[in-house]
Amino acid sequence: MPGFRGDTEPLIEAAPGQTAPDSHRRAWRTGWATAAVVFIAFAIIALVNMQTGLHGDPRTTNPNPGVVPYPPFLRVTNWPLVTSVTSVMLTTTFFGYLVWQSIRARSPHWLLIVGIAALFAGALDPLANWATFTVFDPRVAHFPPSWPYFNTSPLLEPTLSFLGGYASYYVLTGLGLLSIHRRFIEPRISQNSWLDRHGFTAVFLTGFVAGLPLNAFMQFMWLKVGLFVYTEAAGPVLHLAGRQLPLPMVIYDSVLFAIVALLCVRDDNGRPAVVTRVAQAIPGLGGAARITTTRLTVITTAVLLSAVLLPIAAFGLLRIGGDPRPAYDKWPYPTVKLYDPHGDLQRAGKPGPFYQ
Repeated sequence: MPGFRGDTEPLIEAAPGQTAPDSHRRAWRTGWATAAVVFIAFAIIALVNMQTGLHGDPRTTNPNPGVVPYPPFLRVTNWPLVTSVTSVMLTTTFFGYLVWQSIRARSPHWLLIVGIAALFAGALDPLANWATFTVFDPRVAHFPPSWPYFNTSPLLEPTLSFLGGYASYYVLTGLGLLSIHRRFIEPRISQNSWLDRHGFTAVFLTGFVAGLPLNAFMQFMWLKVGLFVYTEAAGPVLHLAGRQLPLPMVIYDSVLFAIVALLCVRDDNGRPAVVTRVAQAIPGLGGAARITTTRLTVITTAVLLSAVLLPIAAFGLLRIGGDPRPAYDKWPYPTVKLYDPHGDLQRAGKPGPFYQ
């Protein structure tokens, strides 16, 4: 694998006769091992305490539920179970492959850097759900609502998505969009043209433009099967086959797809090219021997966290100071009270009962 040395951390080729000090090797290996143990311990605790349903929570449970307003899509009555199984398969396959390749190479796989960064970015999901009025089907496997931070989500926070489902989905989508660029767009870019001279911009534009219809389709399908619903939205709302999809949500994920595709571009040494350039631009960190896997992972995580936090902040401001309006036709979860933190839905004439 280009750019990797089996028993050292840096994603670079060391000069002949140079080796990393044993103490340095032990330090980074201990650090990676400790991080893995902490995450595994947290994942085990989360999975052991994972819940489904509302357990009669008086705050959110509708005491007089009606009938489900939509027939089962494709006659499947439990789409949360289907998506949970899919999430587990996707996550275990993706991260299992990267861990196996890292063990074989005795050095972290380059894509593991992006995957770990996406894992940290996915940990912001409770804030994103709060900012975008996202309510999940109560049958989705979720963290206990009593757990601090996770109860930031309007109703629940999906456990399996939080533990790697989002990360694997975004990274694999970014890889796919990068492949589309290299196969269909890059060969058609004229030599010495503006896009040819700005290759990173070309990748981002391809990822964003190609990601728009892909994300719109995926969001629509999740709404169609009833996996989640946006109770309110500030801005245009697309009306598609009986479902309402806020346009800002289509743009939001498409930007993230494009950024992940950009992070998957590698340089001649096999390192994430954009992140390596950022590392080289940081004073005191630009030397080749100082660009290590750990530092690249930290920078990649910072980039993705910023890419997620900025729109969350924008959505949060719209939620607080904007004019959100109903973003659904019929409430799909009759066993759940309607999430209406500011009374907007009640004023719009939507039937309750409501919770905040």
